[in-house]
Amino acid sequence: MKATLVDKAKSILEGIEIGFFDTAKNWDEDNYDEYYQYFSHPDFEVRKYSLLIFTAGLGNWLMGSSIIFHPNKNQIYNSSKDSIYNVEDYIRTFIDYREAIKHEFPILYNVIVNYLIQLNNTEQFSLIEKQLYLVLREVLTDSGLEVHQYNFNDLLREVGLPTFFKD
Repeated sequence: MKATLVDKAKSILEGIEIGFFDTAKNWDEDNYDEYYQYFSHPDFEVRKYSLLIFTAGLGNWLMGSSIIFHPNKNQIYNSSKDSIYNVEDYIRTFIDYREAIKHEFPILYNVIVNYLIQLNNTEQFSLIEKQLYLVLREVLTDSGLEVHQYNFNDLLREVGLPTFFKD
């Protein structure tokens, strides 16, 4: 039986309530999907998990625990071309649906924006297609966020996941 998108996402995110978005996740090929395609999916669980995957990918990248995102699918020369998390696809889709995401998941939205702000000046991030990068910089500037402090348990509650640590 083939795993559903939610099953694959849960496998990747296992232990998130303890390791936050910073610790390496189970990014193996069996869990791969183009999660960005589901940021506006009609099913709440699918939307939620696709956005959590994006956030975990950004958090892993920022902390250096795992770098799953690559800037341009055409620049990757390996045998697993079909299983590449193309950061441009994720960013473009996030920008397209940012208002709906911000409305439904305000804490998660702010975490994503904060990670993108922190990644903004990294070498790999600067390889993103120039026009998309300029639009993203505008979105990040317009967000008004510089540093976002949040309670991780509040984020878990927002997306309907169990908490682990006491508040």
